Amino acid sequence: MLEAAGRFHGHIGPWLALGVRAGLLARTRLHAWHFGLKADVRCPESTPYTCFLDGVQFSAGCTMGKGNIRHHVAEGCSVAFRTADTAAPGRSVALQVAPDLWAELHQDRHLTDQQVTLLGYSVFERPTESLFRECSPDESPEPDDTGPESNES
Repeated sequence: MLEAAGRFHGHIGPWLALGVRAGLLARTRLHAWHFGLKADVRCPESTPYTCFLDGVQFSAGCTMGKGNIRHHVAEGCSVAFRTADTAAPGRSVALQVAPDLWAELHQDRHLTDQQVTLLGYSVFERPTESLFRECSPDESPEPDDTGPESNES
């Protein structure tokens, strides 16, 4: 799936890989995708963090066009998924990039395009618990559901 996401996005890197893994986790955990999921993503409004958004869109099927994903400008990187099924509301999963991985991805280093691609594959293959910290519902990064006017970007 990472190769297909890379074709959609334009390249493979660690932030795209994180978004793809987050979407896959939500699909598995919530047994829903495309119209059955909603996603609220919090991250900076610049690359490479916005690559995470593309990964979520590709793997979870939550897209700007369908209106079931929202981007909220924030300093960290997190996503909250919830089911869109009104018959079974309230199912959700909220994820934050693990602190150790956040630190690793912010090391002061200059990577070639090939190294970024290899790091993307490496991140994609890592165990879930090394990628994300799952938030409890009371810690959820999900913002209030106040409608489209709450979009910050």
